Amino acid sequence: MLRSSNILILIIAILIGSSCHSKSIGTERAPHWFSHYSAYHEKAYNEHFARRVDALSDSCFVYADALQHYYQTHRCEPYWTARGIQEARIDSLLNILTRSYEHGIPDTFLQRPALERTLDLLKSHQVANDTTLFDTLFNLEMRLSEAYLRYVNALCYGATDPAKANGGKWLMKNLKPDKEFENSIMEKLGQFPSVIREKEPNTPEYKHLQAELLRLYPLKDTVVPKIVMPTVRKGQRHTALPNVCKRLMLTGELPANFTVTDRLTDSLLAGINLFRRHNAIPECDSLGEETVRKLNRPISYYLDKLAANMERLRWHVTPEKDRTYIAVNIPDYTLKTFVEDTIAFKTRICCGRTQDPAKNPSRIRKGLVTAYKAESPLLYSRINRIVLNPEWNIPYDIIKNEYYYKLCKSNTAVVNREKLYIKDARTGDYVVPDSIDWNKVNRGNIPYRLRQTSGRHNALGRIKFDFPNTESVYLHDTNNKGAFKRRTRALSHGCIRVENPMDLAAVLYAINEFDEKRLEEISIILGNEPTTEDGEKYLEKKLEKEQEYYDKLSDREKKFYRELRPTSIQLKKTMPLYIEYYTCFTGDDGSIQYREDVYYKDGNIMQLMRR
Repeated sequence: MLRSSNILILIIAILIGSSCHSKSIGTERAPHWFSHYSAYHEKAYNEHFARRVDALSDSCFVYADALQHYYQTHRCEPYWTARGIQEARIDSLLNILTRSYEHGIPDTFLQRPALERTLDLLKSHQVANDTTLFDTLFNLEMRLSEAYLRYVNALCYGATDPAKANGGKWLMKNLKPDKEFENSIMEKLGQFPSVIREKEPNTPEYKHLQAELLRLYPLKDTVVPKIVMPTVRKGQRHTALPNVCKRLMLTGELPANFTVTDRLTDSLLAGINLFRRHNAIPECDSLGEETVRKLNRPISYYLDKLAANMERLRWHVTPEKDRTYIAVNIPDYTLKTFVEDTIAFKTRICCGRTQDPAKNPSRIRKGLVTAYKAESPLLYSRINRIVLNPEWNIPYDIIKNEYYYKLCKSNTAVVNREKLYIKDARTGDYVVPDSIDWNKVNRGNIPYRLRQTSGRHNALGRIKFDFPNTESVYLHDTNNKGAFKRRTRALSHGCIRVENPMDLAAVLYAINEFDEKRLEEISIILGNEPTTEDGEKYLEKKLEKEQEYYDKLSDREKKFYRELRPTSIQLKKTMPLYIEYYTCFTGDDGSIQYREDVYYKDGNIMQLMRR
């Protein structure tokens, strides 16, 4: 009989042995076609493999560090090319990569076609039957592991760099894979199918977009004749209407069993108007040019939109949204305020101007569209201050490019009409408008600054919302309310104009628990009459302080006195703000919405993923 100590030694030896050879468990013999490669000898290949792994840091592999760490900590044993070729493992991974379209990720991004070509060359015996075989196998091993790691990274953190995708104007922070994450993923190489499944995004918004992508993907090659550009009124017949029906059946606004008709019936018109709601087109009782033009878009348009916005959701902006926040979506021209996960307020916005890059080819660099200078920046911040009766410190670029020419034509008229005052840029002193001959001022070096006084005439309106950012932008009211009637509202120099800013302010006041007395004081500051006895007392004190302020001014300063001046309100409870960019999203009614790519960013995402 064996002594207990010997039994223990035997058990330990068995455990060590099984651990050392755990990688060989589940490995198969090389397939029959591999027997052609007489140059292959397992020991020689493993020695070659180890030498190449040691030199990985100097290679062209994107994830060289993670690959080297994994293989060196696993005795430099190949996984995909063990015993020559592990065909079942490779086929399993390639099949998974083939379905990357389910996440809007092209398989070219994961190098699947290139991997299949290498495998085909091996199978058809087109790889030299000498020592170069070892290099082919090694490269195949690394590319397969890299494809696995690249796919998991893409699913967890996005396939593209947000800064590049947004043309360099990206002020948000997003999570990125680090060495620890990549090493942990490589450590699970032997469970790659389950790892990839576990890492697939599963948020409700992501799954909703994905479901629509999966519905449309089988239709990607469907050809429907182009619809002519008719104007058809309700009840009329037209030869183009059958194709309209077919288009709407593809995009989902009409059921698959809809009876195709050449008459603009109530049911067909309902489908057309549903399409319009999904694409932000005004509804009406006829079929017109804009609707037809958008109906003629190919299925690839929707697939790319869905793919680009699924990618945006994978970027994982940090900090993540909690239950209370403000979200501005530039392509939808809307602002939504969420309080405890409920929409407390929604309004239209105007955002920064745009420019078609086709009209300025210099904006296209290495195939990507760079951000236009007047675009509203995409950012996360917190609204920490409200300014009542704001003044507008007119940016120098606007003085140089817009006001300079107006002032050259009619100095005092512009100043009086827009209620401006002028300051010396060097001393900060007020300057009498008549003392300046703008035609003699060098536009390249203007020594003056313009400020617009507070009031309803002010470009910022009666209220603005400040938040820390490097672009000097903010949310604000506007004196141009008519702009909100436009459908395309990319009009500003970068700031966000809010259609109903007082309602937004009311939400912030409520969160900060302002009482009725405080709210009336704010109303009085904005120029409204008091409605309570406390309000009358507050106004009386305010007027006394104003008189004291006026009496202390010099005679010169009194010439520039203005009764209405900015008042700042610091918020103890700041409000998270996300200025975002989603051209495809779930609408309030649960339907998928598509919006125009106003800043030309979708193409950047698709270009980066297809490279």
